Amino acid sequence: MNLLRIMLKTAGGILAFAGSCGCGIWLAAGRHKRIEILREMEQVFIILYGEIEYAGADIVEILQGLSGKTVLLKSFFERMYKGACQVEDDTLYELWDREVENSEFAEKLDKTDIALWRELGKHLGTLDRKSQLQTLRVLQKRLQTQLSGAEAEYKAQAKVYRLTGVTAGIFLVILLI
Repeated sequence: MNLLRIMLKTAGGILAFAGSCGCGIWLAAGRHKRIEILREMEQVFIILYGEIEYAGADIVEILQGLSGKTVLLKSFFERMYKGACQVEDDTLYELWDREVENSEFAEKLDKTDIALWRELGKHLGTLDRKSQLQTLRVLQKRLQTQLSGAEAEYKAQAKVYRLTGVTAGIFLVILLI
């Protein structure tokens, strides 16, 4: 009976420790996902700039092209393309805003990231070509600032998340034993 009790406590301690460590790693990975999404957003800005500046492509064609050139934002641009092709009373910005609300990547981003992404949709396709390009440059600089801040924040927070997970695991093991 005593041996069974020791084995159960040991197994419980190992599982509690592993779960706590895993939780810390999972939280750190969530912050890294934000950086990946911001990097892909940066690529979207570059593609948009090139398409507007040099190709002079229609916004619907650009959305279709972006759905094929992105990974994390692929479903967003696919829904944008389908919505833009349908004849509705919605403006491009209303469609963009609705898709941002329904997107799965928005939960990984901070409020400032989402505000920047919405601002891109607000100005996309509404201004003349020169104004759109200038707006893209300004928004791209803001995105680069947010990306560098996110990278610095990740370095600090990831260590804290992992360390907290390990510490909580040790504390739980002590409580169980």
